[in-house]
This record gives sequence, C-alpha cells and structure tokens, in this order.
Amino acid sequence: MIVQGRRAFLVFALLFLAASGGRATAQEASKATRSDQGPEGADIVTREAVCRWAAKPPVLDGKLDDACWKNAVPITRFASFWDKTPRSGTRAYLVWDDEAIYYAAEMTDAELRSNGQRRNDTLWDGDVFEMFFKPSAEGPEYYEFQANPKALVFECAFPRRGAYPADIHDVPVLGNTAAVHLDGTLDQPGDRDERWTVEGKIPWTAFRATGGKPKPGAEWRFALCRYDHGRKGTQPVLMSSAPLTRPSFHRHEDYGKLRFEGPR
Repeated sequence: MIVQGRRAFLVFALLFLAASGGRATAQEASKATRSDQGPEGADIVTREAVCRWAAKPPVLDGKLDDACWKNAVPITRFASFWDKTPRSGTRAYLVWDDEAIYYAAEMTDAELRSNGQRRNDTLWDGDVFEMFFKPSAEGPEYYEFQANPKALVFECAFPRRGAYPADIHDVPVLGNTAAVHLDGTLDQPGDRDERWTVEGKIPWTAFRATGGKPKPGAEWRFALCRYDHGRKGTQPVLMSSAPLTRPSFHRHEDYGKLRFEGPR
C-alpha cells in the first residue's frame, strides 16, 4: 500500500508539472503573439496577400481611379516589425494580366523629399516605395523595384543575396515604369506636405530568369517597403509589409506570401 501510494503521488506530481508547464508555454506564446499585433489584436504586418487579375490595365497617371484598383485587395498593414512598431499611412495594391504586374500606393508624407537624377540612382536617400519579389521559395533569385516622388525608378535582378553588381547603373533594363501624383511640394523644406501616390508597371519579361509570368494560383514571396524621410538631419523611417526580423529589406526568408488570382 505504501509503494502504491508513492506511485500515485509521483503520477499526480508529474501530471501537475506537465499542466503547469503547458500553461506557462501557452502564456509565453500568447505574449509573443500579442507583441506581433496592434492594439485591437490585428496583425501589424501582411503575411499573405492576393494579386488579382486586371481585366483592363491601369492608365499610369498616379491618380488610382482605374477599375482594377477598385477591385484590388488593399495592402495596408506595414510595420517596422524588427522592433514591433506598426506604421500607418500606406495603402498599396498589386494586380496583374498577361503583360505585366501593376503596382500602386498611396502614402501619407509630411515632408516630400527625393534623391536621384537617373535610373538606378540611390533613390532610398529620399522618399521611396520599394518592392521585392521572390518567385521561388527554394531558389535564391529575387528582384527589387523602386519608384520615388520624381517618378525615377530602380530595378535589379539578383541571382542571390549578396551578389550585388559593381555598378548598379550597368544592370540590364527590366522595364519598370512609374507615374506619380504629389499632394505637396517636392524638396521644399519646412512646408506642409500631405501625401504622394505612385502607379507603375513591371513587364513579365523582367522575370525571365525565373520563368516569367506566373500561372493562376502561383504563390511568390514578396515585400513592399518604404523609406520615409523627414526634415533634414533626421533619420528616415523604414517600414515594410513583411514581418522582417531585422531592418533589412533583402531578408527574403521573412517575406510574406503573394498569391496570383486568375480571371474570374
């Protein structure tokens, strides 16, 4: 009877410890989840998004009044995820057809600033909207595209991370084109600006190295990002739609998923 009592006590103790450990683990997971969420419990980043089919391509004028944008699913959850800071003020869209993937974004901006004079200049030294696409989760290849408030563009196909060209101006032209609309005055320090809007097109030929146009239902990895510069002498605010664990837009292992929806 004494042996049986000891055994029963040991079983009870082990069950109690397991239950307590389970509760602690659940509490830790809950805390981790809450740290990734906004004040109302919503995720602060975009882990999955849909790129809808455009029955008619947009007219690139920066106004976003085309039917395809009205039908698109907006991407609005942006953050500096590496320090768990939500970033409001960006509303982006992606749609596609047989010719290209089209992008658009409306961005609040109290100080419109730009940098660069030609394609593939360091646009990120001013306000810029950036896009990263990785067609294969397994393959190393990925692409970067940018547009700034001057409608200057940046474009580069990377065979792998770290394989940066000696002169970025010498990389092949991929066909990224953009149009912008500004609610404010560009590069006029001290005034009050409101926002800027960009609308652009990237032809599928830009993705030739990884198979070009996707099929309906295909899933890519992606990140939409911004450099938002303030007054001169201040540090820019970096943000992304993706849950980046470090402040690097090239960290493609953290990118969200983009699913291409076919014609309806």
